[in-house]
Amino acid sequence: MEEHIYVVNQTMELSDCKNDWFFDEKYKCWCLEDILYTDKATTPKFQRLSIFVPEPYMKKNGEIDPDATMNGYNASNVPVIFENNSAGYMQMPHVWLEGPRCYAHQYLEKGYVYVTCGNRGSESKDKNGEWCGKSPANLVDLKTAIRFLRHNADCIPGCLDRIISVGWSAGGAMSTLLGVTGNHEDFIPYLEENGAFMEERDDVYASQIYCPIVDLEHADLAYEWMFHEDKENEASPAGPAGTMTPFQIALSAKLKERYIAYFNSLELVNPDDHTALRLDEDGRGGAGYDYLMEKLNASATDFLRRLAAGKLPEKYSPQDYLTGNYEYETMAPMGGGEPEKEEADLMQGHAGPGVALRRGPEKDSEGEGRPAEKPSLGDMVSRPPKGEPYEAFEPPMIRVKGEDKQEWLKWDGSKAEISDLDTYVLKHRRRMKPCTSFDTLSMDSGENRVFGMPEKHFMHFNGEIAEAIKELEKEFPEEYQKYYKAYQAVDGDEALARRIYLINPFNYIGASEKSDDAKYFRIRVGASDADTSLSVNMTLALKLAAAGKPVDYALVWDKPHCEADYPGEVCDWIEKICK
Repeated sequence: MEEHIYVVNQTMELSDCKNDWFFDEKYKCWCLEDILYTDKATTPKFQRLSIFVPEPYMKKNGEIDPDATMNGYNASNVPVIFENNSAGYMQMPHVWLEGPRCYAHQYLEKGYVYVTCGNRGSESKDKNGEWCGKSPANLVDLKTAIRFLRHNADCIPGCLDRIISVGWSAGGAMSTLLGVTGNHEDFIPYLEENGAFMEERDDVYASQIYCPIVDLEHADLAYEWMFHEDKENEASPAGPAGTMTPFQIALSAKLKERYIAYFNSLELVNPDDHTALRLDEDGRGGAGYDYLMEKLNASATDFLRRLAAGKLPEKYSPQDYLTGNYEYETMAPMGGGEPEKEEADLMQGHAGPGVALRRGPEKDSEGEGRPAEKPSLGDMVSRPPKGEPYEAFEPPMIRVKGEDKQEWLKWDGSKAEISDLDTYVLKHRRRMKPCTSFDTLSMDSGENRVFGMPEKHFMHFNGEIAEAIKELEKEFPEEYQKYYKAYQAVDGDEALARRIYLINPFNYIGASEKSDDAKYFRIRVGASDADTSLSVNMTLALKLAAAGKPVDYALVWDKPHCEADYPGEVCDWIEKICK
């Protein structure tokens, strides 16, 4: 039985939906939900958005109040937060107030208009069962939605020249891309096919970027540069826990070498003094390495100063933190050897820490007792039909004693210093993914899937891995026979190269091709984020700065892969750039 997808609008004109706005008493905002933003939707469940407007700016029946104000804004100049819900390059829905992965409250409290947007993803299928969400569909949907909003500007409070893009993980990548590819001609044919309003614009004013998963064709190299010394990986969205084989250890070393060469080829410079940032021969020295360590030290310093001043929820002292004399709550270890539990845990990893996932059906929709098709993460965090409860299971949490950090983290009362990156990894933030981490040996990652095509669901995409395996042929002949040809097939595939190019923001930053870039960028990454190498987001910040973009970049201590930030600071930034 086909799932019924509710859509509030029967046309692309929001003027036809004036009577569909309703008021939410708890959040004190007007709501227009489940809006289809393209009349050529192939997966309408995920090609919808919702709009939430603080109470003063509207009256009943969708009438805009031009005279009302809130926090110094009015209906014509208030910023519009455009938050995409992308995760793992998968199909994801728009969110609802109090639903999972909803961060609306902090923005509505400040008086901002809030838009939440869903999108197709790597596992999306159209009504004919054809794959329709491969690269760059995710980004194209978000651009289509922004053009839809501008087409309906007269019906929506807010300044659509002050759109603030927000997203984390793959959503952070999308927020970056929205900031650096505004109105770029590369996306015109995709937008036309997707039913976008071609007379409208898709640029944004600013991009808030959390924990972005970018530069995918070099992500495997970067990961091994950072985590090479750690031979074990935890259970994660990338797969079960394990210990690397001798072949993987040798491959890790080869990829690390390639990353050093790649990083140095970028010719990055320190934005403060314009000196060259390079890695030395073993990757654990040079100005490039020192710059990352400075960012990690600054992150620890900021945290410990806040802790000492009593500005954090944690109530222990910096000394307690350093000696491990405290407890904290964290998610229970994944897996435990039960396949069904491990699969649920992996979904949880993509959803984010503490996100309650909806329970999937145990029987098929006809109720005949057959096992149901496994729901995607997008299905698991989708709002159920009206009248049905969101039956969620909370991720199991446990209390854990803190670790003694005095061996590698020093604190003199005003400044923190980490001994070195390898000790930080081995003692504090262990490897999450095996080698290879993105373009996996088994070709089963979300990244393998997003670069697939209708006739081939998963594809390798990193030719440098083939070159590294070739160098290991004599030492590991069995692995060479097993993996080399599949990776080597990447070379010469122009259509694949194009799919990769279109969703790597590095290709557009400072490029000669014309795009209308965001005026401001803010990047926040958890210092305990091991979904990708910390050097990747550092490189993103450096490339933006080199291109003359105002970029506010920092690591947030002990935060994992999430919307890593201190409370209220993203809104402080928005106030700064909008007033």
